[in-house]
Formats: sequence, C-alpha cells, structure tokens
Amino acid sequence: MISTAYTAGLAHTDALRRLMQAGEIDPTSPWTLLRGALENFATGLWLVSGPDRAERRRRALSLWDEDMRNRHQHEQDTGHLPTGGGLSGAQRRAEIRAIADHLALAPLAAPRTHQILLAAAPAAGLTAVKVSAAWRAASGFAHGRYWPNLRASQPRAATPGADGVHTVALVIDEDQHRPLAEYCRIMLRRLQERYHAQAQAR
Repeated sequence: MISTAYTAGLAHTDALRRLMQAGEIDPTSPWTLLRGALENFATGLWLVSGPDRAERRRRALSLWDEDMRNRHQHEQDTGHLPTGGGLSGAQRRAEIRAIADHLALAPLAAPRTHQILLAAAPAAGLTAVKVSAAWRAASGFAHGRYWPNLRASQPRAATPGADGVHTVALVIDEDQHRPLAEYCRIMLRRLQERYHAQAQAR
C-alpha cells in the first residue's frame, strides 16, 4: 500500500512537471495534481508512522479493507465476478477482517483522507491545520467549486461585456500555491526517510 501511494504521488507530480515544461498551465490543474500527490504521500507516511507495530498493521489492514470495499462496489456496478477461482472484493475483505481478528487488533475503520492528512502532517514536522487549509483549497479546485477562485487565485484582468458584466481572468496565486507544493515535497522526503529506516530495522 505504501509503494502504491508513493508511485501515484510521483505520477501526479511528474504530470505537473510535464505540463509546466509544455507551457500548458491553467489555474486549476496544478491544484488538482498537487492535491492528489499530497494525499498519496500523506497516506504512505500515515501507514509507516504508526506509533507501534500493532497500529501500523491496523492502519494497513484498514486501508486494504476499504480498498476491497471499493472493489466490491465496482464489481456490483459492473456485474463483474472473478473467474478461475479468484476471490471477489467481498471475499477478500472477509479475509482481511479475519487477519485483523487473528492479530487481536483494534477494530478496522475506513480511513478518511482528512484524518490521514491531520495525522501525517505532524509526522512530517508540519502544522496540521496549515496542511488542511492548503488541501481544502486544492480540493475546491479539483471539484470545480466556486469559492477557491475567490480565495486562492489572483485576478489579472477584467473584460467588460456588452451586458455590463465583466469577465475576470484568474491565475494561480503563488502565495497560496507554493505552500501546497512545499508540503508535498516535505511529506515525500519524510516518507522516504521513514520507509528506509523501517526497512533497515527489519
């Protein structure tokens, strides 16, 4: 799960790099891509930074459990069932819960992205509420909300229309955008450090 989150985060940041190199930057996509990267790196850091082995196991199994729940939903939506003796998402989920019971772990709970961010931020030496604020703005752009355009963009030009209504040109507000990029970089670096430290300890 850590490797998958890490790889997805790198893919998001690399996509942003390629957009920048091509000069194809718009006011929305950088927020969306960095939001995805931040969530990915935070998830990996959250998995690796549990206070003890039991909690790290519980977090990993909770994420696997939610993963298989989503898979089961997709199987229901598409009418797909594994063939050749493969197990369905629901069956895999039952296996995961049996493992958690066997290990006598605390109950599994679906991880919520915001809660993962709040837990991962201090593990990266960051202030949770500041990371949360940047993530909320990025999420607003990703979901096509109106308020981030007012709060986290810079107006650069206004063109009057025939009906008297002005069209406003907005660009990325670097004062708002730069911290999000920095949070991604710091979480990536901290995830790499914690992952390698635990790998060496085994």
